[in-house]
Amino acid sequence: MMHSSRLTRRSVIKGGLGLALATTALTTLGLPISARAAGKKVIIGAFADGGLTPFKQKIIPLAKEQGFDIEFLEDEYGVTLEKWFADAQSGAGQYDLYLLDDPWVPQFGAANVLEDLGAGGIDGSDKDWIGSMIDMGYWPPQKGPRVKGFESAKPTLICVPFVGDLQTLTYRNDVFTDGAPKTWDDVIAKGKEGVAAGKIKYPVVFRGVSGNPIVTSWYPVFLSFGGSFFDDKWNPIFNSAEGKASADFFVGTMKQNAPNGVVEFDSDQEGAAILGGDAGAIIQYSGNALKADDPAQTKVAGKLDFGVVPKQQSAIGQMGIFIAGVPKSAPNKANSIEFLKWYVSAETQAKLSEAGSIPVKRSAFGIAKPGNRLIPVALQQLDAGSLPRPRTPDWAKVEELLGIELNKALQAGSGGGAALDTAAKQVKDYLTTAGYY
Repeated sequence: MMHSSRLTRRSVIKGGLGLALATTALTTLGLPISARAAGKKVIIGAFADGGLTPFKQKIIPLAKEQGFDIEFLEDEYGVTLEKWFADAQSGAGQYDLYLLDDPWVPQFGAANVLEDLGAGGIDGSDKDWIGSMIDMGYWPPQKGPRVKGFESAKPTLICVPFVGDLQTLTYRNDVFTDGAPKTWDDVIAKGKEGVAAGKIKYPVVFRGVSGNPIVTSWYPVFLSFGGSFFDDKWNPIFNSAEGKASADFFVGTMKQNAPNGVVEFDSDQEGAAILGGDAGAIIQYSGNALKADDPAQTKVAGKLDFGVVPKQQSAIGQMGIFIAGVPKSAPNKANSIEFLKWYVSAETQAKLSEAGSIPVKRSAFGIAKPGNRLIPVALQQLDAGSLPRPRTPDWAKVEELLGIELNKALQAGSGGGAALDTAAKQVKDYLTTAGYY
């Protein structure tokens, strides 16, 4: 779930110079407060996703009890990045808070259009944060390689985790009767037994549409096979032996055990396959997973359980949190930061967990009655391994190039390794043109 908008190299470097100036100003003067900050009005921009349902239903009413006047504006995922980035760059001031997809943080960070939330009083060093989640709120990254223009810049907290979404396994407990399948081989082998027994039609289902959908579905397989995406100099290494093995498995074995037409599947189709009772297992984010116990949304309520992603070498999923940033053009800036402080408090995060949403503070995973069976499994996945996508403003283009080649191989049903070689060359050429080397 990514959009193709991106920054040019020129704008990245320009953003880096601006970041240094802005950091100095905020440190010296304190966070600027909008003249229109009054009445606790907070205008939140979000993209439509089932993972936000508990927040809308349970947390917004609590916020109103605290005196916040929340206006929740929702758009389709495919238009939000471009819309918000234009709002931030132009200074139009239509939103107080963006709920971003985490791979968008580098783009907004490089453009220097979000407030320094640390300067606003939000403590990024609080030990209660899930460390891998709060790390994604910093630009430039505190760890790992940095793009040019930001090598020596001080990391600034420009976003805070909002909903701790991540990939986990959903599986049929009447097919995998010994619990969650531990390996990808188990997914296929026991899934075939479920097909033979007439319990399911397909062992597995995933998204095959070119671009973000297919890359998102392949990524946990890739990670679990031991793949890494870039080296510390931004050279593509995803076409390593481990990466090629994962791609060959994905476009070959997994396709052979998935529904016909999987090359054209996106979230709706894969969700229908698992919730409709056709598929035995799926790696997915919380939006569809939260529907597993709702008889109004699934034909197999009671037969769907959760587990960590299967492993080949490791059991590693992809992190895909909702993360909140305050635009410098926000009309009610002080209110939005006050709201964030309240929202990320241990008390409110416990309420979020009770509401059935994955929290971003570790203490909230340990409450007596989490509102969804997925929450303790999500913590197991975090502890087993859950990694964000590479921290570059050019990730959307990289993902587009890779997704095209993976989709071609999936259509053919073979050639996953060769697809990665082709994509690696394209990515290297693109990043060379963009000034990475």
